[in-house]
This record gives sequence, structure tokens and C-alpha cells, in this order.
Amino acid sequence: MKGLFTEVEKCHIVEEIFSKQRPDGSWCSGGSWALPPSYLLKSGYTPVSPKYVTTSWILPILGDMGFTIQDKRVKKACDYILSYQSKNGFISESHSKKYDVRLDLLKIEPCRFSIILIGLGKVGACSDPRVINAYNLFIKWQRNDGGWVSEQHFIQQNWTRSCPFASYHAAMALYSTRNETYKDELIKVLKFILWHLSTKRDDEIKRFFYHGHSIVHELLMFSELNIGLKEKVVQTILEWLMTMYQPNEGCFQYTGKSISKYSRQNDDMDARVAKYRLFHLIEDDWLTYHITRIVVNVLKHEIYCRSR
Repeated sequence: MKGLFTEVEKCHIVEEIFSKQRPDGSWCSGGSWALPPSYLLKSGYTPVSPKYVTTSWILPILGDMGFTIQDKRVKKACDYILSYQSKNGFISESHSKKYDVRLDLLKIEPCRFSIILIGLGKVGACSDPRVINAYNLFIKWQRNDGGWVSEQHFIQQNWTRSCPFASYHAAMALYSTRNETYKDELIKVLKFILWHLSTKRDDEIKRFFYHGHSIVHELLMFSELNIGLKEKVVQTILEWLMTMYQPNEGCFQYTGKSISKYSRQNDDMDARVAKYRLFHLIEDDWLTYHITRIVVNVLKHEIYCRSR
């Protein structure tokens, strides 16, 4: 394993990522994982803005590669993010407001907050008391239907249910901790996501991303926690993924459109978003890794049920 990880550290992608890390531990640059930022805040950048190129978006990539806070560079990145934390646990995008944040106003930002938590969770920072404090605040926003929603949607658009986009990222934030403490909240939000997927046509969900859903990641979570594996929607997605298996090559291969042809009108995300969202997902090795994990989990549950 040490030898394999040494090879990972020498990978040109890893070298590129760390070559662009700034002295304070942060990132704000494009690369193989994303296109250059299309905008930059007048006040500079934050842990999560602009999207796809800043620190909270880079950490999950490093975490999936096997990097943790044991690496000083990763630890420095986490400390940078947590320098934006307020006393009540919220991680904001402004140092000037971090000590004067009203809890009742924070619910407008569950999406970005959860993205920050995913980054911290993926690299194993969840035992840090500061991160625990952040999660304890975050789970207070979970709604009765199991999901999360931006307050502006709830108030301005009169939503009566949670948002699949915010809820998916919330689920990934909880899942990334690998902490049993949040299992009940994770199961609850996954059941909301399962319900929402179940209201869609088969042709709508046979794609990697759909209206905030990351289909492969959601199926992985369903399979690990044995949620809805007998449901039609889960079987539909699994059967769709299995069509990508190439027996001669012994791997799964992505069969969708090229990233350059993604459009917001047809795919709910343009090429810039797709380049990040599909990174480390549709390459043969990563796709094979994810789907194999899903299939193994499903088979384990089937064997367990038969044994009973």
C-alpha cells in the first residue's frame, strides 16, 4: 500500500494540485479538475467561492485519492477553512462576520456549508472539535421530511419540501464523516432522496447528474446502508450502470456524451460544471471502482437476506 500511495503522490494531477496551493493553505485556480474560475469576488476568494476551484472543492479530490490531514499540506488547507468559522460552528465566507452571525439567518446557506463539510470529511478532519462543532450546527437544519432546503427557496418560492440539491450535498457531508453519530440523520436524508428519485421517469434518472442528484454517489450510499435496494428506481439505475460493463476489458466504461457537449438546457449543467462533477467518476478506473463497490454491497445484502 505504501508503494501504491507513493505512485499516487507522483501522479501529475497530484503534483499539479499541490503546485497551485497558496502559502496560507488555500486554492483558487483551475487545472485538470476544473476550468479557470469564471468570476472572482471583489473581496477575493473564500474556502468555497468561486465554485470548483477553491479549497473546499479541491479537498474531496485529494480525499478520494487517499490524502488525509496526516499530510501537512492538507492539514494547512483545513486550518485555512476553519479560520472562517464563527463561535457557533458556522463556517462563513467572510472573516468580518464570523463573530457576529445570527443562527436564524444561517439556514440560507446549507448548500455551501455542506460542500465545506464534505471537503473536511473526505480528508478525515471530522475528529477535530471545530469540525464536530460545525456538524452539530448543521444537523439542526434537517427538516421533518429528512432533507435540507435553502431558506430563500422555502420563503420566496413557497416550497413545502426539501431541495434535492441541498439534500444530496448534506447526505455526502454526513456520509464522508464515517461516523455512526450521524447515521440516523444520514438514513433520514437518504430516504428523502430515494423518495424524490422515485417520483421521476426512468429516462430522467438514467444519467450521472439530475437536478442536484449525483446518481452514482447516491446509489453507493443506498447500497452501503441497505436503503431501497428492492425499489424500482434503484433497480433501474443499477441496471443502467451495468450496461456500461465491458467484459473484454474487464471494466466499466462511460458511454455518455463528451464533457464539451454538456449544456445547462439539456443536462442541468454546462461543460464547466460537468468537467468538475464528472472528474474522478467517469474515467474507467474510477467508474469501475464505484460500480464494483455498489454491486458488492448489493450482493452482500442479498446473501444476508437469504441466510435469514
